[in-house]
Amino acid sequence: MYQQLEKFVKSHGKIGEKELQEVVKAFKPINTVRNEMLCNIGQVCKHFYFINKGCLRLYEIDSNGNEITGYFALEDSIISANTSFILQRPSRDCLVSLEPSELLVIQRKEFYKLAATITQFATVYNKFIEFAFIHSQMRIYSFLGMNGMDKLRWVMEHEPKLLSRVSSKAVASYLGMTNSTLSKLRAKL
Repeated sequence: MYQQLEKFVKSHGKIGEKELQEVVKAFKPINTVRNEMLCNIGQVCKHFYFINKGCLRLYEIDSNGNEITGYFALEDSIISANTSFILQRPSRDCLVSLEPSELLVIQRKEFYKLAATITQFATVYNKFIEFAFIHSQMRIYSFLGMNGMDKLRWVMEHEPKLLSRVSSKAVASYLGMTNSTLSKLRAKL
């Protein structure tokens, strides 16, 4: 179960075996069921997750009760309710396991200890933050000027697994449209 995490950390640059084992040792395996809530609105997020198998979704609920998906994470990626995890304030987001998942979880205190003491782990974290920022900016700026069909094409090009792994309702909330609009657009392709 830890081989994927080791490979993920190594993919971000050279790391000594001792440091790698220290990183791996800090993560604990957990299994989730479909729709298991890992962080809910109002909770303070104290964990960071590496996904061995499965899919996690980060979303919030607007004042009208609509779900707005911010991010999906699939195998070989990391995720948390970032704002809450970093600031240690109650979360505006929900982090949920969309399918039965095999995760490796690290406590916030251990996470930041590793980031402060193991340069390669700090690089992994920095790359994640950079990716999260760039991904958010791409979605915001791209989606503002796109019509529905262009948004769907964007997902097909950049995140094609979502369309086969995630419910159309969740994908629609990610694209900022209704499920029926997404269905109509998919039918036109």
